[in-house]
Amino acid sequence: MYGFMLAGAADPGLVADALSEAFDLPLRLVDVAPESEMEHRNWDAMVTCDYEVTSGDIHCLLSVYGAEEVTSPPGEEELARILARKSDAPVLISWGTLPWIRKVVRPEGRATFARVEERDDEGAGYRVYATEDAVAAFPGAAVEKFPEVVRDVPVATPVADGLFSGSDSHDVAGEVRRLLWAWEAMISRMAADWPPSHWYGAEMYREDLQSRDQLELALTTMNPEARATVAAVLPALDARFRSLTVDDGGSELATALQPTAQHLPVEPWYWRRRPARAPWA
Repeated sequence: MYGFMLAGAADPGLVADALSEAFDLPLRLVDVAPESEMEHRNWDAMVTCDYEVTSGDIHCLLSVYGAEEVTSPPGEEELARILARKSDAPVLISWGTLPWIRKVVRPEGRATFARVEERDDEGAGYRVYATEDAVAAFPGAAVEKFPEVVRDVPVATPVADGLFSGSDSHDVAGEVRRLLWAWEAMISRMAADWPPSHWYGAEMYREDLQSRDQLELALTTMNPEARATVAAVLPALDARFRSLTVDDGGSELATALQPTAQHLPVEPWYWRRRPARAPWA
């Protein structure tokens, strides 16, 4: 099943054309009807779509089902792109683990992210109250970056994942594992050019450097054997961080955090380094 939010009028013909193209099926094997319609349906269809007209920024909800005979169904985003192009309106799809976040696929094919909420006034429907890039269909939405989207992207952290796996999150080993994970995750994001939008907030970067500070302190409270385990892997992570950053004395980060960076540290060494491309610019 696919679920879509359409920021355009519900046109069954256009939706049927999009589904026919996406599933590579003739129109006679596609059925599009209001969700309340039960009598006049094409029960021989291999792809069916129920739609519900709504109010607010989202004009229509689509639920698409493919029969078992459909052997090569399109991906959700691929289908959203075809629907957006055919309907000449943005199509929103679910993304990640955050229920209020939707990925917005625009008619020209570009994508961005939106925060969506159900309207709490008398009219049913949905409100798009923020987008990462300006979208003409949502003129009332604030345009801003979404830190929670960045944090929700899975990243590879094999070093942290392999340490103290049986530790309790409230003991020293668990805390060290959490802090090491934060350091490794930031490095992995930087190596991947900051997915999914090539952006990373300066405040988020500062928080990661603070986690590295906390890691250094936490190591002093570990027993010698556990501390040696971390000491065996941490230099490689630090070396990778150095390879992806440049030493500018901390000026770029301090400028980005003004006026809150009056007491930004320049020690230890990592506070003086910034990504080769500042992702908060």
